[in-house]
Amino acid sequence: MSAATSVESLDGGPVSDQVANHTRRWWILAVLGVAQLMVILDNTIVNIALPTAQHDLHFSNADRQWIVTAYSLAFGSLLLLGGRIGDIIGRKRALVIGLVGFAVASASVGRR
Repeated sequence: MSAATSVESLDGGPVSDQVANHTRRWWILAVLGVAQLMVILDNTIVNIALPTAQHDLHFSNADRQWIVTAYSLAFGSLLLLGGRIGDIIGRKRALVIGLVGFAVASASVGRR
């Protein structure tokens, strides 16, 4: 069992870490929800763009499945790399850097 450390609340009284985490749980849920939304949006964008890419690059339906498979493998391997980076620099910092980087890359590509 670990002893609860205390921090000061807004009114100056002590608050345990457990209570502080309890009040932040909705913020944590919102951040994780936005991160999951980014993953779903990325997957949706790839699936919507595939027919246009197939037409422009002249590849068959069988080749289109290879594109989906390659994308899934790259996504999974980069997810593992992101987990390792999170272990090294901290999960919160890695999540924020990843979300900001994804938003900047999406905005810059969307302007073209």
